[in-house]
Amino acid sequence: MNVSSGRIRLLTITTSLLNVACNLRTAKFLQSRKIFYIVEPIWQRLSLENLHLNPFPEALVSDYLDLAISMDNPAASHQKCTKAKMESYLGTCYAQNNTTTMCDVPFRTASNNLIYCQPGALTDVTHSVKANICAADTKYGNYIDKERYKTMRKWKQIGRDRLTSNMDDSFVLRLLSFNILAQNLLEDYSYLYQNHNKEALSWKTRKPLVMQEIREADANVICLQEMQEDHLLDFVTPFKQLGYEYLYKKRTNDKRDGLLLLYRSNQFVLLDYAKVELYQSGIELLSRDNVGIIAKLSLRDSPETQVVVATTHLLYNPRRNDVRLAQTQLLLAEIERIAFIENTITGPKYLPIILTGDFNLEPFTGVYKFLTEGSFEYYGKGRNLQPSQYNSLSNSLIPSRLCITDNCQHFNILTQRLRREGTGRVMLENSELPVQKQDENMPTPCNVNVLQQNNVNITTGRTQIIEIIRGYSVRFSSGTLTHPFNMRSVYRHTSTHGEKEATTHQDEWITVDYIFYSNIQPIEKYALPTVSQCTALPNIPNLVVGSDHLCIGATFQLPRKKSVL
Repeated sequence: MNVSSGRIRLLTITTSLLNVACNLRTAKFLQSRKIFYIVEPIWQRLSLENLHLNPFPEALVSDYLDLAISMDNPAASHQKCTKAKMESYLGTCYAQNNTTTMCDVPFRTASNNLIYCQPGALTDVTHSVKANICAADTKYGNYIDKERYKTMRKWKQIGRDRLTSNMDDSFVLRLLSFNILAQNLLEDYSYLYQNHNKEALSWKTRKPLVMQEIREADANVICLQEMQEDHLLDFVTPFKQLGYEYLYKKRTNDKRDGLLLLYRSNQFVLLDYAKVELYQSGIELLSRDNVGIIAKLSLRDSPETQVVVATTHLLYNPRRNDVRLAQTQLLLAEIERIAFIENTITGPKYLPIILTGDFNLEPFTGVYKFLTEGSFEYYGKGRNLQPSQYNSLSNSLIPSRLCITDNCQHFNILTQRLRREGTGRVMLENSELPVQKQDENMPTPCNVNVLQQNNVNITTGRTQIIEIIRGYSVRFSSGTLTHPFNMRSVYRHTSTHGEKEATTHQDEWITVDYIFYSNIQPIEKYALPTVSQCTALPNIPNLVVGSDHLCIGATFQLPRKKSVL
């Protein structure tokens, strides 16, 4: 094919495809979007075959992208389809002396090589759609641009409740949670990314994409997982300039990444916090280096209005839901300690709680059920927390020497609250805290200042029921875990049409990232794409999405407490 015929063929077919799609939309034919995406690969291949022949007309690209994006906006699409297309650009695009055409870099003709229609596209991640077109790529995935990705990620209202316009009555808390993929982990497990576009895997390329997505969310609380320690100061500097303060907790035993929690210091005051280590020496289920951060925040202009925000990243191993259950028991015990307000006639009262992060588990599995239903029987189940006849779990999940009850509460804390005696000492190990020496004359940890009949036997795995005060008993090693919170998930994990949503790809597109909440009302969520939409994306990370996870977010309405004079 000569150059002229290649140009004519590409323009003719593209114009025809655009006109067909426009006519279908104008006729309000309900299947127009499907037809458009059916013909899309044809357009992409023709584009790739002809890019080496001539400069690629900006008008063609612009109209194609605008129409693709507008398929989700019926009102805008009709207006776009009525515009004249191509004709006014033909002379400009094909002028022999034109030095301003977009594709002024050499192209490879093989259609399985990724093509960038703009010099510097790999380094400039804030350019507009029309300035940088990343063409279809069968080797690394499908075609994507930033605007097309944005159509999948919008803030959507939850239910019928709307944000109040009266800021005197409530505070709007917007939270974003994001596993940003530590660069050292990407490099240590590079085989997981061998089918990715290598240009998208460097931290130099990924960092601005991650930063941009975080900043565009405009959240006043940000929870990040896999924040590499030696990237921390450089990463948080621009956020500090924007008025954020932060807490960081590195994973234990010399791991190089951890958790980062940022909050706007002009809106919140940090009242209390815990950096939780889920590694506890000598306990097989708790021998992994996962951690958690819990922050108790008050509103700067309303000190009585308080909220607890926690984030974590649980064990990855897909087969070890039992480990994640034990880790969750520890984390909830620390949340209970920090979120507790007072005991009432109807039971303990807690602050609003938001728990978010990468839980490495799928919706409606064991740990998810435990969090959202408040109870889970693990006795007799296998490591995956499914019924099993082999290697089933006993009645004891974690040893009683940690002094954490089966209701996810610290025994010593409870004793101090209810009996007003005892040290209230937390028995979890923490490498950041000074080692507390045990006095030889003092009773064992769970027995400090507790009447002899209430002793916890820390050497047995048998079920123990201990009455702290009349009418209030706690259990150890009962085979069932409970917790005192009314937890719900912001996401329902399926679209309105019943399609599964996803946050990451682990052999398949699945959800492992969550925002759970208690005693607070979510108003909006940062919409997730469905599995079918994710399948149409290039492998992540790519040149639009900077991590191997998609971020999640929610907007909450926090009622302000009136000061009592």
